[in-house]
This record gives sequence, C-alpha cells and structure tokens, in this order.
Amino acid sequence: MSPALSDAHAFAPESYAPAVRAVVERLASGGLMKGSRWSAEALSSHLLAGEPPATLEALLERLHGARDDLLCAHALVRLALHALGPPQRTATVPGNFVVSNRREGGVPSPLLVVGNLHVLGSLDLDVGAWLVCTGELRVAHATVDRAPGALLAVGGSLTTARMSTQGDVAVGGTLTVEDTLLAWGQGRLVSEGPLRAGLLVNGGHTVDTPLLPATRVGPGTDGAGLRQHLVDSVLTRDGERTTVDASAVDQWLRANRSPRRA
Repeated sequence: MSPALSDAHAFAPESYAPAVRAVVERLASGGLMKGSRWSAEALSSHLLAGEPPATLEALLERLHGARDDLLCAHALVRLALHALGPPQRTATVPGNFVVSNRREGGVPSPLLVVGNLHVLGSLDLDVGAWLVCTGELRVAHATVDRAPGALLAVGGSLTTARMSTQGDVAVGGTLTVEDTLLAWGQGRLVSEGPLRAGLLVNGGHTVDTPLLPATRVGPGTDGAGLRQHLVDSVLTRDGERTTVDASAVDQWLRANRSPRRA
C-alpha cells in the first residue's frame, strides 16, 4: 500500500504569503540557510512567485528541481506544518519501501506524505527520487539514497537502524542512526535537532548538525583508528596507508548489515 494520502491538502490563498514569511524567517534564524546557495530573500521570492498554490501537492511540483532543492523541500515541510498543524495520521509500510520513477514496484517521485511514516523494512530512494514527509519517519532497517539527485526531507525526527546517504537530507528534529551512518559524495545532510549515531563514517559529505556523535571516522582518521571501528573488508591499503572503502561500507548498509567491528 502506498503511504501517500489520497486527498489533496489545500492552502487558503490569503494565508500563503504570511506563512512563507514566517517559515523563511525561521529557516534563516535557525541556521539552515548556512551554506545554502540562496539568501532568505531569494527563497522568499521564489516561494511567492506567481499565484499562490492551491495545494501542497501543487507547491511540491513547483519546487521540484529548483535551484536549491534541499532548502526548498524543507521549506515545503515547514509550510505544511504551518498550514495543517502537527501531523495527525500515520502511514505504515509493512516491508521494504522504494521511491523510484524507473524501478518496478517503486512509488513514483516526488512523493509527499502528510503525516508520519513508519517503514517496517528498509527505505530506498532511487536516483533523483524525492520523499517529503511532514511528520516523523521511522525506518526499522536501513535508509539509503542514490546520487545524483535523491532528496529526503522530514519535518519531525528521523530514526533508522542504519543509513547511507549520497544525496541531500534535511531533518526538522533529531536524526538517530542506531548503528552506522555513512555520508559520502557531494550531497548535504542538515538537521535542526542533534545527530545521534553509533558511528559516523564521513567520506567528504557536508554534515551540518548541532551535535555530532562522539565516535566518527573520516579522511583524517589514521589506520589504527579505522581498524578499531570498522571490519577489515571495508578498508583498503595503499602502501602503508589504510583508508575507508566507502562503496564497501555502502553495500554493507544496503544489505542492512553492520560494518562496525564487534
């Protein structure tokens, strides 16, 4: 069953502009504009361009593919919460959930879930796929996305057993990864709440959160530090130098297996 709710979610035209101003002010004051290619003024102008959208779904179509996808998607989440209030509904997916426009069995993107979303298996965002969830997102197994263009925006907290991200992720609450979080590639990971993870493996990804976990490894970690935290099969040797094989870590996480040393 698709978690998308069947009814459209309307905006009152007279409330749209005040909501945009309130949301943009919050994003600017909360630090999520940091590192963005857009200023608060540019984001506000883009959101207010043309006629007010009749529904949240229409606004999602307008913002899909905008110049700063991550910020626009997070603004959409905040606008939904401003217009509709706290999430009242929870959709549950009993197994694995794939968001894709090209893979058989995938739910078409961009996908808007108004409310909470619980995935009892793994969540997989395909190349270019968008998932925008206004409430909390819970994933029992692994959360993975694929570059280029995958985007995940969550209004509440995101909790998952494992996570591998190459794309863009924005979380309005706490991001909790119980085992290992791999952030690699050219994307961004931002959250308004703290990041909690058993182990953060950073492969050059932009990670902008209020609080990083105590245990993390990355390009500057020496071989002894890597071997302390990761199994040998996700490490590579170049002469005397040991480095993380991010692709190998990614494959372990996609299989919902822990690459951490016991």
